[in-house]
Amino acid sequence: MRRRLRGLRRRLHHRLRQLRGLRPMKIVFISKYPPIEGYVSSCTYWLARGLASRGHDITVVTNAFEVEDADREWLEAEDLDIYQTGRLRVRNTDPFQQYRLIPAANPFCEKLAAAAIERAADADILDAWYYVSYGAAGLLAKAATGLPLVLRHAGSDIGRLAANPHMRPLISAMLKKADAVISTGASRARLAGLGAPRSRMRTIPVSVDTEAFNPSAKKAILDAPEDVPVVCCIGKVSRGKGIPQLLAAASRVKGDFRLLFVSSDSQGLRQLTLHCGLKRKLLFKMFVPPWSMPGIIRASRAVVMPEHDFPVPGHSPILPREVLACGTCLVISAELRGKVAEGALSDGENALVAEPARTAELASRLSIAVQDEDAARRIGALGRRLSARIEDFEGYVSANERLHRELAG
Repeated sequence: MRRRLRGLRRRLHHRLRQLRGLRPMKIVFISKYPPIEGYVSSCTYWLARGLASRGHDITVVTNAFEVEDADREWLEAEDLDIYQTGRLRVRNTDPFQQYRLIPAANPFCEKLAAAAIERAADADILDAWYYVSYGAAGLLAKAATGLPLVLRHAGSDIGRLAANPHMRPLISAMLKKADAVISTGASRARLAGLGAPRSRMRTIPVSVDTEAFNPSAKKAILDAPEDVPVVCCIGKVSRGKGIPQLLAAASRVKGDFRLLFVSSDSQGLRQLTLHCGLKRKLLFKMFVPPWSMPGIIRASRAVVMPEHDFPVPGHSPILPREVLACGTCLVISAELRGKVAEGALSDGENALVAEPARTAELASRLSIAVQDEDAARRIGALGRRLSARIEDFEGYVSANERLHRELAG
């Protein structure tokens, strides 16, 4: 019923737009995009897809085909039909051309700016997500074309890059020149301190597309024996991700299960897992694109996110909310719990919450997911109920649509 209502709402939206005589917009995004892994890449894909579904012409300018293997999603042949479709097109920078620069460097920013300028000839607006190098390229394209520019930040933009004295002048300049700066409530003061005019700051909370992430999503086929539960950990192998703590806790869990790591950093993972005593229970899978993520989540008994002591305080991944939307049991660190749904996650009710540094505590939560299928299903169902209250993807797309139309004039 809820999906039918959303479909009706979308059709009514299209009809109202036709009656008002609002023409489709031509929007150029400059951003990370699949096959780059991560929050910004995924969010850009879902927002661009949502806007394209409303009839707008979207071009995503990206350097995604130049991403290193450790951060690359694995694309199959059938993924190319989803990568760009209909009114959503992708303009990748050239990964093959060798540029003769001194000192030797790949001029990502200049290549992105050039591609954006090329595509901006008949565009209405530029929208750049991630300040370096995408926001900087957006600033160059704005200067060259006169188009309005929207800037969006990630956690590392504020927590790491803006703190760098060599980057701060550039970030301050782009914030002052942008026509709109998308912020979160927590970042407004920091952005103002960097020079963003408060009158140009807008808050548009990101939402999960619950038509894609839901309990009826088709399950992926995982390389695990039938009826053996899979606990999945998705993400990079880096400081603060809690992988050593997860391995220590998982080695204490009794019963047959598989611990699946979805990550393209195979070398780092194998080094970490070499002496963990879980060799028979470990599975590895390359990063998958955003549209394949619901299937991985739905095929798992639980998804575990043991992130703690993360070096970027503002880091707030969307993955926990995608898990909730799919109705899969979420095992999450106490640190991440406070960043999801305004602290509405409750241990043993709509999630399993643990402090990863306390090995026995994390092991006990993993044991519930592995050994008690009914409990895992109940927790996942309550997580889905919470998701239905906090997510509004159509409202999120509408808010961005209104902003773009306002700035485009």
